[in-house]
Amino acid sequence: MASIQRSTSHYVALDGVRGVAAISVLLFHLERWLDVPGLAANGNLAVDMFFTLSGFVLAVAYSERVHTMGLWKFVVMRAVRLMPLIILATIISCSYVLLRAVWQTNDILFPTLAFAAFTGALNIPYFHAPSNIGGPQLFPLNGPQFSLFLEVVANVAWWAVRFGQQIAIAVVTFVVSAICVIIFGIGGDTTDTFWQGFAHVGSSFALGVLIFHLDRIFSLKRKRLVGVLFWCLMALMLLVFYVPVEATFTLKLFWKFILAPALVWTGAYVSLNKSQNRVAKYLGDLSYPIYALHYPIFCWVNGTLQAVTGTKAPIIEVPLVVMTVIVASDLALRLFDKPVRNYLTRQIGARRSGVRAAAS
Repeated sequence: MASIQRSTSHYVALDGVRGVAAISVLLFHLERWLDVPGLAANGNLAVDMFFTLSGFVLAVAYSERVHTMGLWKFVVMRAVRLMPLIILATIISCSYVLLRAVWQTNDILFPTLAFAAFTGALNIPYFHAPSNIGGPQLFPLNGPQFSLFLEVVANVAWWAVRFGQQIAIAVVTFVVSAICVIIFGIGGDTTDTFWQGFAHVGSSFALGVLIFHLDRIFSLKRKRLVGVLFWCLMALMLLVFYVPVEATFTLKLFWKFILAPALVWTGAYVSLNKSQNRVAKYLGDLSYPIYALHYPIFCWVNGTLQAVTGTKAPIIEVPLVVMTVIVASDLALRLFDKPVRNYLTRQIGARRSGVRAAAS
């Protein structure tokens, strides 16, 4: 049976994968920000998993709406899904930088900070941002946001060519992007590596779309063996993320082009028991808030601790940041993100109903 016909409850396993990947990114950044070697040396590779998952899940969700949803409607729906937390993260981060500037009376120019907040809230890169507010990151107030920008670009580009031969487009996109990744490397987060980001997202996103279409043609039959393979791949993912040495470029490519897509494909066939379902669903729900908010929250926790103690204490700060990010992400999801998205969805639906009524 083709994947488009299977119950989407089968994808709860992929929710769990997304949640583990988000926590791995958090730990990777804590390793770098707090200088804690071996915490999650390759957790940044989870970004490739996010891109592949995005291509697959969007293809599952939207491929049947090709002829009923225009480009603008698709863009609005993706904005409703992504932008509330992006704006919240920008506000949290900007408030921290503003308070730090006032407290320390440093040389931050407030028009520069305002511009960074403006571009960040609109999910637009800020090229050549000054280092005192987070440059050379393209999103100086929230460095990890670069991947959300790239995802939006990939989403819109995919929907813009939705009437074309999807398998052929996915194959060509993957091949061209993969060649660029191999030649120029993996990047996209700084001004100097901006153009590398399109190949970074294009190669993985295209694989996700390709998995969806191949799955409609070649459905996996031996689900028990597929389940065993999925759990083996999960263990391998954790090994790659948490081995205490940085992966070689060859291993990164192997993960990006082979292991991550295989994990997505097999994860689409895995059925979980009730307790596993609850955990995976919860992790999946928290994955986006964790990713979007972990840097701004880290800034506040780290800045507060250093203001109080006058020194870094990773043994205290790592568990404190992890706990704070998870709790804050849960609260942000339930008290802000879901209500705002539901409100915007109702408003958009009401406006469309009004337009249709006026037209008739």
